[in-house]
Amino acid sequence: MTTFGQRAETSDIKRLFDVLKANVIRSRKTIAVVFIAVQDRSALPAGLEQEAEADLTELLGKTIRQSDLLFKPGPRFTWCLMLSQSGEEEASAFISRCFRLIQEQAIPLLQQYELPFSASVAEIGNDAAEFETLLDQGLSALARAAELGPWQLTYIDAYKQKKTEQIKVSVLEDDGIIRNMLKVSLENIRVPGYELEIRTFANGQEYLQSDWFLSGHTHLVVMEDILPRKNGLEVLDVIRSLPNQEKFIVYMMTKRKSEEDMIHAYENGVDEYLAKPFNLRLFEAQIQRSLARLWS
Repeated sequence: MTTFGQRAETSDIKRLFDVLKANVIRSRKTIAVVFIAVQDRSALPAGLEQEAEADLTELLGKTIRQSDLLFKPGPRFTWCLMLSQSGEEEASAFISRCFRLIQEQAIPLLQQYELPFSASVAEIGNDAAEFETLLDQGLSALARAAELGPWQLTYIDAYKQKKTEQIKVSVLEDDGIIRNMLKVSLENIRVPGYELEIRTFANGQEYLQSDWFLSGHTHLVVMEDILPRKNGLEVLDVIRSLPNQEKFIVYMMTKRKSEEDMIHAYENGVDEYLAKPFNLRLFEAQIQRSLARLWS
């Protein structure tokens, strides 16, 4: 297997790309595929082309991380890079850095020759991208960038859209009025890419006896610390003892406001601590932020 961070032949790349693409869904971390090319190399003597291309390849190879991949997609003076756990923003910054190094004449051989570059970026946020199609689209986008002039960048937006993910939400609250208010508040939340499926429970025992919390979905739990039958901390202990406990995002509600209680809750696995009474609009904003960070 080709090691990430090293140069590789295109024929070796497709399987690695498919692995990275599949991991996008599992890890919620996008990848960015970057295409960089020399627009016009007519100023470069033919006898220096091979050496110049090798020097440029070496320069690009030094700018990537060990988890990234650099390879030649086919045409002369054209490169493709796969940047793991990166999006458009990181890829754009990477391209700007490469352009700056080239313009600052980091390659001695090219100091007397003006070689204008162009680039294109595809952010991969779903599993719809096919390797060969993406290469064709990247090269076409390079041509569009070249039409805009030297040192220009274009984007491929076909694969940015993330698949809708179901998020399970549990509300554990013994007060029926508050329980319903929280449910309505959660139903008002709209986060692109996520669909919330909400259930409410009057006590901890009812929740733990259900099979609702045993699936592999990301699971947001909003619960009172003092509950009949099994209290919130007992439920928390069960949740955090599960093999896939990292899927749970736990908001603990309480009327107790001592620092010791808060520290105890955080030490036992609470992600957010809500001191009653709290503002529902602020609560909704906190939930939206927690869900948005899943794809950060």
